[in-house]
Amino acid sequence: MKQLLAAATLVAAALIATTPATAAPTDLTASNFQLHKTAYNPTIAALDEKLPKAMVPQVIDDANRAAPLCGSHASGRVASFCWSSASGTDDEHTSDWYPQGITTSADADPSGSYQNRKAILASWYWNGGGTERGARIAFVDYSNPSAPQYRVVLLVEPYTNSGGNPDFRAETTVDADTGAKISLHSGGITWYGHNLYVADTWGGFRVFDLDHLWRVDSNRTAMGLQSDGTYQAYSYKYVLPEAFRYTSSTTGYPALRYSAVSLDRTGPSDSVVVCEYNTATSGTHRVVRFSANPATFELGGTATEAYETGITHMQGSASVRGRFFASTSYTTSSSSYGSLYTFTRGESPTAFLNTLQAHPEDLSYWPATNALWSLSEVPGNRVVYAMDVGLLGWPTVKQGNTGNRVKTVQYLLDAGLEIDGDFGPLTTAAVKSFQAGHGITADGVVNAVTWRALVPSLRPGDIGNAVRALQAELTAHGFAVAVTGAFDQTTGTKVQAFEAANGLPATGMVDADTWKTLLL
Repeated sequence: MKQLLAAATLVAAALIATTPATAAPTDLTASNFQLHKTAYNPTIAALDEKLPKAMVPQVIDDANRAAPLCGSHASGRVASFCWSSASGTDDEHTSDWYPQGITTSADADPSGSYQNRKAILASWYWNGGGTERGARIAFVDYSNPSAPQYRVVLLVEPYTNSGGNPDFRAETTVDADTGAKISLHSGGITWYGHNLYVADTWGGFRVFDLDHLWRVDSNRTAMGLQSDGTYQAYSYKYVLPEAFRYTSSTTGYPALRYSAVSLDRTGPSDSVVVCEYNTATSGTHRVVRFSANPATFELGGTATEAYETGITHMQGSASVRGRFFASTSYTTSSSSYGSLYTFTRGESPTAFLNTLQAHPEDLSYWPATNALWSLSEVPGNRVVYAMDVGLLGWPTVKQGNTGNRVKTVQYLLDAGLEIDGDFGPLTTAAVKSFQAGHGITADGVVNAVTWRALVPSLRPGDIGNAVRALQAELTAHGFAVAVTGAFDQTTGTKVQAFEAANGLPATGMVDADTWKTLLL
């Protein structure tokens, strides 16, 4: 783990913000985006009578593939592993299946564990041609982060066959362009209680009930109910049934694409965030939020927030304490490294180019560890990785820079510097001295690690240069307040207004999230 933390520091130092990618997100009429819940599939009860049930811990404890630790090109990386490369279970290199979505037991339950298991789930879609095999889920046992292992489970759709018998089939959908039957892409997933939500690009969500995992005949390769009475699933030992759906409708705007999804437990109430993938600058690039009910593990039917972001190539999105993050496959790198974007409701998206593993996909946030999880899809370069949110989204400031950010650095150093906004040799020397005193590489560059050490938590009653830095930043953002160095009632009111305008918890106190938003 020490090696991984060291890697996080090194990569974070290279996290350089570009200019804002677009204007601030455009508010859309959230009520125009609707979800409609279907009835619970009655065939599940019939199959419960036919098939032995399994619980999530049983599946996790029955892991049969190792997930070796490996490196990752990702800013703020604190953990990463790859998929099995073993003969017969080579998920790392296969082109038959592609990984897409990610979620964790921290989504399933606020404790971080589900039925006393810590786990990471990843969705995969079939790309092997021939008969469409749908989608599958890798259940990764993460109780020992130094030695993850996993078992793959097939997603199935229960139905009553032509003979009147309960049956199941692979999860497929219809190609919007050709009308052909294709495997469910499962571009994003989120685990909420006993429900697993799987994004259905043009349909909304398919919801799978983890209380009804079934064990099937894994010795043969057919699918569904066979003439000898056995149930098979392409040699998979376990299947997870689709219980119901949320179908999508959009009025007044083009239909919403459900490209990826994540759960947000950091706001005033639970919610899910959907983003849509679009490589063109024209068209839509939206992020939409729906409420989530922790008592029923179901979703609200009407969106509560909706924005046009202008961000192309979005593969995943997550909301953490009011700040949005988006993983994108946009790259200017010959290695196809992905790019991370971040924004708030009132703040233009800022791009951190080429800072993610090549070909990144979905996002999922683990609150207890403040980690943002993602994964990559290309055969031979597939990594599941976690990034420290505290090291994401900070600008890099160094010698030669000028402006308000430099003034903030000079105030926060509290080293007797002239507050002139000019990052010259004296400021560089002061930064190096500060870094050396805090165990940070003394390179004179104010990066994410240095910012985290520089910015203090502030509250009413505080005094000093850090408060002056705060007041100057508030004024620069249009929330004018006198730069007195005293955190008085007026300053608190301005802080609260700034936080509210940017979708942050409006506490009137200043934490790392507030500083980060002020600095971008």
